[in-house]
Amino acid sequence: MTTEPRLSPRFERSATPPPGHAEPGAIRPDRLTIWPTEDGCYGIDVRWHGRECMLRAVVVRRLLAEAGLDAQAGNSQDGRLWELRVGPVPADQVAKVIEAYIW
Repeated sequence: MTTEPRLSPRFERSATPPPGHAEPGAIRPDRLTIWPTEDGCYGIDVRWHGRECMLRAVVVRRLLAEAGLDAQAGNSQDGRLWELRVGPVPADQVAKVIEAYIW
């Protein structure tokens, strides 16, 4: 049984930010990799670098968890790189997950 990720109204992103607010691209990853799994679904690796990488990974992981999606976190030994491994995600949901929660 596959379920579509649910989008919480408080986390919906509009195409254009309200006047006086910054563009909602603050959590965009430095690297995004999509790879197929053996069961026909896809995995998504999301990576951030820099000072705020841990905060960004935590925010995205929380959004994914609220949507019912599994995300495993990992980081480098020096803490300058954080990565989330998301999935498995059904093939027809990959773009929606990226747009709604990651990008």
